[in-house]
Amino acid sequence: MLVNKRPFFTRYSTSLWIRFLRFNLLSNKKLQDDLEKLDLTPPQFYVLATIGYAGELPFSEIGEKMMVTVSNLTGIVDRLEEKGLVTRERDLRDRRIVRVRLTEKGSKLYKNTIPLFEKSIAQFFAPLDKSQQKELSSLLRKLIRVSWAH
Repeated sequence: MLVNKRPFFTRYSTSLWIRFLRFNLLSNKKLQDDLEKLDLTPPQFYVLATIGYAGELPFSEIGEKMMVTVSNLTGIVDRLEEKGLVTRERDLRDRRIVRVRLTEKGSKLYKNTIPLFEKSIAQFFAPLDKSQQKELSSLLRKLIRVSWAH
């Protein structure tokens, strides 16, 4: 009896997606392990990085950048606030708007974490030379742009 050890897909795009998914899972696991040493989850780090880069932001903008709902973001920000890394402030002109900003402790962690994060990320792409990295970036940007339009 002949047993197929691999699933058979009729489209190359399905195999490509599976490779992309596998790379995503592996790289996220490595990143998660690295961030765990800093007592951060990837979503917490992403909030820190977003605010660290852009400055204080309204909840809605952070959620938009992370592609999560405000209700999901609330729990992430709650935990960051408990750790003393961010604070929430109501907008003085429009009390409905809640802004999130880094505390001094959060700013210091952000500045110290970015080089570690970049080093970790660089390892994922080290097998590709600079031109291959640029090509991959361009291709992914195109896929994102087209997918976002639909």
